[in-house]
Amino acid sequence: MGLYIHVPFCGSICSYCHFARTADHGAALRARYVDGVLRELALRRAACPTLNSPRRALATCYLGGGTPSELEPELMARLLPGVLDGFSRTADFELTAEANPESLTPAVADTWRDLGIGRVSLGVQSLDPAVLRLLGRQCDPATARTALALACRTFERVSADWIIGPGVRRESLLAELSEAAALGVEHFSVYILELHEGTRLVRRVARGEVALLPDRATEDLYLAVVEHLAGLGVAQYEVANFARPGAESRHNRNYWRHQPWLGLGPGAHGYWARRRYGNLGDLHRWLAAVEGGRLPEETVDPLDGRALRLERLILGLRTRQGVPLARLAPGVLDLARGEAEGLWRLTADHLVLTSRGYLRIDTIEERLARLTP
Repeated sequence: MGLYIHVPFCGSICSYCHFARTADHGAALRARYVDGVLRELALRRAACPTLNSPRRALATCYLGGGTPSELEPELMARLLPGVLDGFSRTADFELTAEANPESLTPAVADTWRDLGIGRVSLGVQSLDPAVLRLLGRQCDPATARTALALACRTFERVSADWIIGPGVRRESLLAELSEAAALGVEHFSVYILELHEGTRLVRRVARGEVALLPDRATEDLYLAVVEHLAGLGVAQYEVANFARPGAESRHNRNYWRHQPWLGLGPGAHGYWARRRYGNLGDLHRWLAAVEGGRLPEETVDPLDGRALRLERLILGLRTRQGVPLARLAPGVLDLARGEAEGLWRLTADHLVLTSRGYLRIDTIEERLARLTP
C-alpha cells in the first residue's frame, strides 16, 4: 500500500493553483495541523482494523501540497515518525516530499535526509523570470538554481516540475531542462498548464491580461520536450513524467497500477477497500472534524465492477505499458485508424499510446467512459 500526506501550507498562492492550500498560517496552526494528521490516522485505524495488520506494509509515502517544506524541521520530525512508526515497511520503501525552491533551506534538507526522505520533488516550473511572474511564483531563477544544486547533493533522487504555458519559449525551456539534468535531476514532471475556476489566472485570462498559448504551439512544445529529454537519456513513462532508468516515481507509478493508498490531511484523496474518498479541503473544517473525532471525508465513491474496469483502462493508458487489448470492448476504439494517425501503436496483445496520443488522452478517455460496458 501507499500513503499520501497533504500539507496545505504555502508561502504564497500561485496564480494557477486550485489545490487545497493556504498562505494564511502561523506556527501554532502548523503545529495543530501535525496533531490533526496523527488524529486522522488514529481515526482511520479505528474504522479499518486491517490498517493495523503487519501484512499491510507501506511501499511508499509521499508528502505533497501545498508546500511540505513550509513545515519547520521540528514539526516534520514529529509528523513523519508519528505516522510511519505504526506501519511495517517494505525493504525498498520510498519516502518522497515536495518542496518549493525558496523554502528548501540547508536546515530543511539536512533534517529531511536524516528522517529518511530519499526523494525530493522540487516545484521549479520555470527558470524564466517573466514566466515565473506570470505564474505568480514567489521564487526567482537564482533561488531555483540554488535549490536544485542543494537537492542534488543532499538526496538520492531528485525530481523537478516544469510547466508549459503562456510565455514559455522553446529554446529557453529545453535549455532549462538540460541545465537541470546536468545538475543531477533524474526525474522530470512536465505539465501543460490548465485553467481552473476560482484561480487568479482565470480572472486574468478573462480580462485579456494573459494570452494562452494556441493549442498547436502547446502541442509542439510538449513533443519537443519529449524528444529533448529522450536525447538526454530521460524517457517518458507516463503522460507528464520522464525519468532516467530506475528513477521513476514508485509512489505515482502505484497510482497508475491501481494500487490502494491511504490519504491523510485536508484535501487528500485515498483509494481503499473498493472505495475512493476525498477529505474536506478547507483546513479549518478538516481540523474541526478530526478534533471532534470524525473522519474528515467530504466525498465517498464506492466503485462497482464497471467503474473499476474503466479506471484500470484509463490509468493504464497513461503509461508506456499501455493496456491489454483483451480489456477493450469490441469497437470501443477504431484501432486501425488510431494507429495510422500515430495516436497509438499495437503490439500482439497491447495498445500503447504515443506521445502524440497522450495529447488526445482526454478525448480517448471520454469515449471509453461512454462505451465501456
